[in-house]
This record gives sequence, structure tokens and C-alpha cells, in this order.
Amino acid sequence: MLPGFFFFRGPRLKLEFGSRRRRRLRVAVVALEGSSPSDLRRALALARPYDRNASLVAVDGGLKTCRAIRRRPDLFVGDLDSAQRPPRDVDVRIYPIEKDFSDFAGALREIKKRGADVVVIAGLLGGRLDHEWANLLEIGQAAEMFSGILAPSERGLVAVTASSLRAKTTPRRLVSLFAAGRGARVSLLGTWWELGRAWLAPGSLGLSNVTGDALALTVHEGVAVVVFPE
Repeated sequence: MLPGFFFFRGPRLKLEFGSRRRRRLRVAVVALEGSSPSDLRRALALARPYDRNASLVAVDGGLKTCRAIRRRPDLFVGDLDSAQRPPRDVDVRIYPIEKDFSDFAGALREIKKRGADVVVIAGLLGGRLDHEWANLLEIGQAAEMFSGILAPSERGLVAVTASSLRAKTTPRRLVSLFAAGRGARVSLLGTWWELGRAWLAPGSLGLSNVTGDALALTVHEGVAVVVFPE
């Protein structure tokens, strides 16, 4: 299991993703177009305890955010419709503007090729409305490629997994559990309302649960989304 510590304005939260790998997991931080400097700093801070050498990936307009906090990305991915030019002395993947996938989808594939296990995303929400929806759908599709996907923001933390997740937190913290795609079969322990190999259809069934001091989620089938609102 992979331990990591995460700090918001609110209480402390410790997360562990299940993994079949024995080595320490590798992390990639993704800066999306529309991410703010505080979004990216928050993502980098969350990634640091998981992997002190986490790679930084700028997705097209997310390059501006990297430059705003004076961080050079390790990889630039995009079609240059938001970034005027690719950065120098950085690994670059340029896509045609006319394509049938988003720059973010391309970035996730490139990250997987480079062996990342966990992805931490800056700017998942709050960008252009259709981009926001596309981002949410993409992380649901990509979840099975990674041990976990995390998206911190000032509004809370989103964690996506197709395997398992443990969290230690302060008692009575609000948490919601949703299914991505067509649904997920899950077991959830350590919350006010628990589930045992239950089928969770997309919808509001898992909305507004409450934690004890720890919770354990196992995904038997499909992809689950855990939301800790701030």
C-alpha cells in the first residue's frame, strides 16, 4: 500500500491506494488549461509525500500555470491552440488540432507509457464547461490504467480508483461515493452507511455519507469515485 498525507484548509487526511506493485509508486502531476497557480501548488504538495520525484506534465494551456509558479514541466502535451509555442528543453508531444481526443486524454496515455501509477490533476474542474465534463469522463475511462487518480482543489478532493482505497481522517467528515461509467460493485467500511459487494449505479445513492476515523473501499468491478468535499 502507498501512504500519503494531504492537507487542505480543513482536517488532515491520509490516503492509501491498493497496488499489485511492490516498488514505491510513481506519480505524475498534470497541469490542465484553466488551472490556477494555487491549484498546481496544491497538486504538487499532495504528490510530494507519494513521490518526491513526481513528474510534472503541462497540458497545452496548463503551461502558463507552470510558468506562473516557475516550474519547468518534464513533459508538454497539446495541440498548441492555447499555448503559443512549446517549451524548450522539454519532452514534447504535439497533436493536430483536428483530432478525435482531447489533449488531456493524450496526456493520460503518455503518462501511462512512462510508468506512472498515480495521477494528481490540477484544474480538473472549473475550466470551460464542456472541457470540465470531458475531463470527468476521461478520468473514469482512464482509472483502470492507474492505481489511483487524485484531483485536489479548494472545494475538496476527488479520488478515483478501480482497485481499492483506504483513508484515515477526522471522525464525521463528509464523504460521497459514486460510480463511473455504467456502475461499480463496491464494498465500503468505516462509514455511517456501509456497503458489502453492493452494485452502485450512477446517481445519488452514495451522496453525503459520513466517515468514522477511517474508511476502506474495495472496488470489485468497475470504477469508483470518492469525493471529500471541503
